[in-house]
Amino acid sequence: MKRILILTDFSENAWNAVAYAMAFYKDKPVTYILAHISPPGEAFPLEETFASYVTGKPLKSNIDVYDLDALKKKMLKHSHLKERQIEVAHWEANFADGIKRMAKQQDIDLIVMGTKGRSDSKNEVIGGHARTVITKIKYPVMIIPEEATFRVPLNIAFPTDYDFIYKEKVLNVLSEIVNVHRSNLNVLRVANSRLPLSPFQKKNRGCLNDFFKSPSVSFHRVNQPDLEYGIQSFIDSMNIDMVAMVAKNLNFFQKLLFNSRVIKMSYHLSVPFLVLHE
Repeated sequence: MKRILILTDFSENAWNAVAYAMAFYKDKPVTYILAHISPPGEAFPLEETFASYVTGKPLKSNIDVYDLDALKKKMLKHSHLKERQIEVAHWEANFADGIKRMAKQQDIDLIVMGTKGRSDSKNEVIGGHARTVITKIKYPVMIIPEEATFRVPLNIAFPTDYDFIYKEKVLNVLSEIVNVHRSNLNVLRVANSRLPLSPFQKKNRGCLNDFFKSPSVSFHRVNQPDLEYGIQSFIDSMNIDMVAMVAKNLNFFQKLLFNSRVIKMSYHLSVPFLVLHE
């Protein structure tokens, strides 16, 4: 049974990610771990407890636990899940360290989290927490933008420049995601038409073709020197429902998710991203 860690800050964006995850794995044997990680309290526990006693206000940690329980009830109300399929977890820890320890302890297969589609910084489209998970947590992560609504992912794009030989572990996870809804996998190269594949790139393309021996897998090229514009064009023309990427290719990451020019694109607002780690 798959174990899916859903990170929440109790915002509407976070609930959107919860709803997407439930719809994506509807009727599948999945356990959801609904988790909130808060920074360590500045006050000592006794001081915080005394302050709560004097003011009558509940402890912050108790509020978080209450909110997690309320969110679990909301999940049950909006799905056919059994109570045993949803676990809750609240940790006080540094965000990255907390996720790493929680993911290992809970034996997680996938992390799901929401994002606004644009951070508080005008030059970034991915917020700090999402960036941390993408770059520092070595688990598959599904990023759900604020305007993404679930529809059966008939088409998943897998952009690559064929400069890396992907490990079987990564391709197995990608294959599992594709098979959940029997999606079409569209392997995409965005490049200048005057730049043919090198022998090494041809070999890597052949490896992908050999691994995904299925009529639902196809290979494409968009003749566009700018990756962001090429991806947007492909998403629009091919009705792409999700974009899958391997974290090993940092150049792709910078251009597709962390480049200020992406603000001009619409895909970061509505298309979920699946990020895979080796």
